[in-house]
This record gives sequence, C-alpha cells and structure tokens, in this order.
Amino acid sequence: MKMFNTMFGAAGAVLLVATVAVADPMPATLATPLLNAEHLLSAHKYAAALAAVAQADAVPNKTPDEQLTIAQLRAAIDTASGNRAAAANDYAAILASGALPAAQTQTMAESLASSQYQAGEYAKTVQTIKTYLADDARFHTILLQSYYQMGDCKSISADMAPAIKAAAHGGHGPAETELQMLAYCDTNAKNMPGYVADMELLVQFYPNPTYWSGLIGQLQSDPAYSDRLALDFFRLKLAAGVAAPEADYMEYTQEALQAGLPNTAEQIFAMGQKNGLLGSGADLDRQTRLKALVDKRRDAAKAGAAEQAAQALAGKDFQALFNIGFNEVAGGDASGIALMEQSIRSGALTHIDQAELEMGMGYAMAGEASKANAMWRAVGGNDGAQRLATLWRYIR
Repeated sequence: MKMFNTMFGAAGAVLLVATVAVADPMPATLATPLLNAEHLLSAHKYAAALAAVAQADAVPNKTPDEQLTIAQLRAAIDTASGNRAAAANDYAAILASGALPAAQTQTMAESLASSQYQAGEYAKTVQTIKTYLADDARFHTILLQSYYQMGDCKSISADMAPAIKAAAHGGHGPAETELQMLAYCDTNAKNMPGYVADMELLVQFYPNPTYWSGLIGQLQSDPAYSDRLALDFFRLKLAAGVAAPEADYMEYTQEALQAGLPNTAEQIFAMGQKNGLLGSGADLDRQTRLKALVDKRRDAAKAGAAEQAAQALAGKDFQALFNIGFNEVAGGDASGIALMEQSIRSGALTHIDQAELEMGMGYAMAGEASKANAMWRAVGGNDGAQRLATLWRYIR
C-alpha cells in the first residue's frame, strides 16, 4: 500500500508577516529595524532579518501591540526559513500572550499546529488541535497522523470509531488517508482481524486493485478458510481487477474445467490473454493445448446441457445440477438460474454457504443485482464463504 501523504493544503503554516506602516505612531527605534527586517525577509536573508527583529525587541517600554508586531514578524521569518521548531515556539508565545485579536486566533492556531507537526512535536500538535481546532475538519487528518507518529494506535481507533460505525449503517466512510493509517497501525500491532476490517472499508469506499490485492491475499492466508473456495477467491480477484501471474490463469482455468465449468474456464483464459500473459511466450504449446481442451469442453457442455441436467435430476445429483446451471449462466444463458435455485431448494447440497455465494454470482451475471445482493447477505458459515459474499457486494 502506498504510504499516506501528510496533507496540509489550506491548513498549512501561514506566514503572518506584520506590515509596519511608517505612518503608524511607532517610534523610529522600532519602525526602522522592523522595516529593515521585512526587507531582509523579502530578500530571503533570514539571519539578518532575525538580527533586525532582535534589535527592535531590545527597545524598552514597548506597548502590547508593538510586542505583538515583533512576535509576528519573528514567526514569519522562522517559518520562511524552515525553522519549524522556532516558528512553533513563536506561535505558541503569541497565543499565550493574550494580545492577539480574537479574529486572528484561529489562523494563529493553524500555524502553530502545522509548525509543531512539521517540527516533529506530535504530542504538542495533538494538544493544539484539541484546544483550538477540534471542529476543523482540515486538521483532523493531521491529528490522526500525530497519533500515528507517536505509535498511539489506540487513540486513532477511538477517534475513528464513530465514523466507522456510521459507515456500517450506510453513512460515508472515513477519509482514505485515515483508513490507511488505521490499517498500518493494525499491521504493525499484528492485529490481523483489525487489518482485514480496515481493508474492507478501503475496498468499499475507495476501491482499487492494490487494496483488493492486500485484502484478498490476507484472507487467503487465513487457515480457517477452506481451500475449496480457491476458485471463488480467484473469481473475486478478476472482478476486482487484481493482477495475477500466468501460472494462476493456467491453474484456475484447469480448476474450472475440473469443476465442470468450461464457460468460466474460457473467461479466465480470455482474461489471461487480454492481460498479455497467455497466448505467447515459452509456454505457448501448453497454453494452446489447454485452450483447445477448454473449447472442446465448452462445446460439449453446450450441446449436452439438457441431457446432463436431466441425468443429474434423475440421479438427485444436485451439485452437478447446480454446476450445470452455473455454467449456463456464465455462458450467457440466464435459464441456468432456475437449475441453480432448484439445487439450493433441494437441501441436498453439502456446502450450502458456497452454493449461496455462487448463486449470488449467478444472479449478478444474469443482471439481477438486487437478488445477488440479497443472496450474498444471506450467506453464513465460517469457512470464508460469508466474507467473500460480503466483498462481492463491494464490486463496482
């Protein structure tokens, strides 16, 4: 997963350059060095600018407004020079002085929090945001990033809990960068159930092949999930746009053939060709033989579908009947739906959860999205079928 980026944007440190107006009633002992400091700042001569500010600061009996002007100009110079720690101290002092007009408090707090974060002062960043910017959505991500930098995953989880709960009830998902941070935290803490839940939210609200690959790979590595679902996992990978190596296209083409699903085998092989992994290269002869076998099995299944269905029904082989129906639907014949439904109603299928998972796929292929989602919601079990059914609902 690509590392999240620090997002300042409009919430970045603000250069609070105090303009010294010569017409203002400011003594020359102050106005001259401050105007000089502004000119030096504009010329990027930061050390000299700070020296000029120090000269002004040494003048005795300054008014609160004059002290504020000096402090703001010093903060602007430290910020422009990239000295974030010094700038943070400047902004903190200005806020603590009580001399700042109320209308400027928000802007000053933004500058303080941004400077603290960029200076690596994460605990102080958290405190500033909580004190001054708790309702500013622009700084919420910086708050979570500060927790992350401190290794405080507990606070990240607690902060995001309401948004995650809302997402589970149909609300908008948390921000992508925030979910990324939570996933990193759970990975580092070796909290794999938490990581899987985080990745599910990412594929639900921000789907891309990278997130799908990470999630599916983690699920497949779980020993609790049945190897019997391997072909179903691969179907999900293809639907999610996850890249696969040549060997996988060959392997699952053969698995589909062995399951009596030549139309699925043809689709997998065709996807391998589309992605430039099958149809050329050193293994071309083997690929050509496999493609010929796929074509032969596909044609035979199509020609003998009615007879095979009758035989399966007569022998009460409802798994075979289910596969015949699934193969027909995969080949574009929606009449196979009835065979799949009849097989499930029989109550004779050994792996009913997997059958319901695949029934949902059948409905989806037949263009019956509402039935597909209803079926996927009904899938139970603890061998992986239920989790796969949930994920199919997130495929766009």
